[in-house]
Amino acid sequence: MRTLRFSCQVVGVLVALVVCLSACAGKSASSKFYVLSSLPQSALSAAEGTAIGVLPVAMPDYLDRPQIVTRASENEIKIDEFSRWAEPLKESFTRALVQNLSSLLDTAKVIKTTGSTGFPMALQVGVEVVQFDGTLGGDVVLIVKWGLFGEGGKKLLIGKRSSFKEPTGAATYEALVAAESRAVAALSREIAEAIKTKK
Repeated sequence: MRTLRFSCQVVGVLVALVVCLSACAGKSASSKFYVLSSLPQSALSAAEGTAIGVLPVAMPDYLDRPQIVTRASENEIKIDEFSRWAEPLKESFTRALVQNLSSLLDTAKVIKTTGSTGFPMALQVGVEVVQFDGTLGGDVVLIVKWGLFGEGGKKLLIGKRSSFKEPTGAATYEALVAAESRAVAALSREIAEAIKTKK
């Protein structure tokens, strides 16, 4: 009887220890949240310039998640449960693209649109992301297909597939997101140059 009582006490202590360790482990890991940044913004001209609509950016399913995705190899990705986007990545990408184009074209008439806002758009920008990831301490890769549309979105004026690579410079998620922001900025510059030729 005494042996049985001692065994029960040992089991009880072990269970309490496991619960305590689990609680401590849960407290030590906290999530960090990130957003893509845009180019420096300055005062923009609202009265002049061509109205340009930016359609919602299309993302592959593997990126459509709260966690930040990194690449382990050509066929393997990693998902970090504690490094997350503060908003859906396609929303962050679209917002950064709109702000970048506004700054590069010096006009406040660059807005996010669904293509049926009722507001006349001289030009519309459509972007489909093919790849947008990287390795911690390595490079970020952005591959997109993008188009510039006229006549209310009915006519394709330019269609391109573009690829950008940016070094992270450090093996941290903050450096990774900063490099991804620079990749979006590089895409924005290419699109802005195309828009300038079509105005």
